[in-house]
Amino acid sequence: MVSEFNIKSFGFNVIPDKKMTKENAAKTIENAMGALWEPVLDYLKTNENVFSGDVNAEIQRLNMQTMQLGTIVNGSQEIRNIDIQS
Repeated sequence: MVSEFNIKSFGFNVIPDKKMTKENAAKTIENAMGALWEPVLDYLKTNENVFSGDVNAEIQRLNMQTMQLGTIVNGSQEIRNIDIQS
């Protein structure tokens, strides 16, 4: 009877499951692999607009508005901007 228990240093008596079925093993591996990729997929999902080009389009739109506003304020004087596309 005593031989069935594993005596741990913290006093926990745990009997491990000796039967690991194929289904349990497959689920364990699937969960482990999913846990590895979950942070990466969450990051990509959160920052999807950066990777799709939406942020770049918004920056270009704001730059154009700034240039137009500067042209209106300064009259017919041409305003030179730094080319960020180079």
